[in-house]
Amino acid sequence: MKTKTLLAAMFLVLSGAVLSAAEPAGPGNTQASALQSEKANRSGAFAATLDEIDAIERPLLDLEARYWAWDIQNLGRTSYEDLQAKAKRWIIKPDTRDLLFKKMKAYLDAGKVPALTAEENGRLDKSKEQIRLILAPGKGDTKLIGTLSMDYCIDLRARYWAKRMQNGETEILENAKTKWPLTKDLRA
Repeated sequence: MKTKTLLAAMFLVLSGAVLSAAEPAGPGNTQASALQSEKANRSGAFAATLDEIDAIERPLLDLEARYWAWDIQNLGRTSYEDLQAKAKRWIIKPDTRDLLFKKMKAYLDAGKVPALTAEENGRLDKSKEQIRLILAPGKGDTKLIGTLSMDYCIDLRARYWAKRMQNGETEILENAKTKWPLTKDLRA
């Protein structure tokens, strides 16, 4: 039961980002998606949400820059250029994103990047949780989560990831097969 509730909660979080999977895929659609995102950026509700997120992220931008610079330098999970490309899909104001990458580049150019302390990691995690609550306000609604069927949640998750793959994130399918901790019946 706990597993079903946990999965339902995870799928509920994803539901805020799900768009209809009925749109045609292809390289021409990426440009249309970019235009739609640009229009959404100008809409009042989205702009207000971006302002809320920016108010949380800006004070911790230096920690975020150190986090990513340390990851690039020591773990090698991504590169600066790859992260810049992926950051275009982040929910962040463009000037905040530019400032983040400017700080990150300064850390990388300086040489050795110090790891975040436990207290700094805690502050960063707390800010990310605040942002998640803004983007998915229903996440804490356990009564609502309990009403969702497992089939609905799985369908929702499938639509979410299908939309992301249609938008050109081709590494997702490979990661799902190899890196996600899913049981065999959920992978199939």
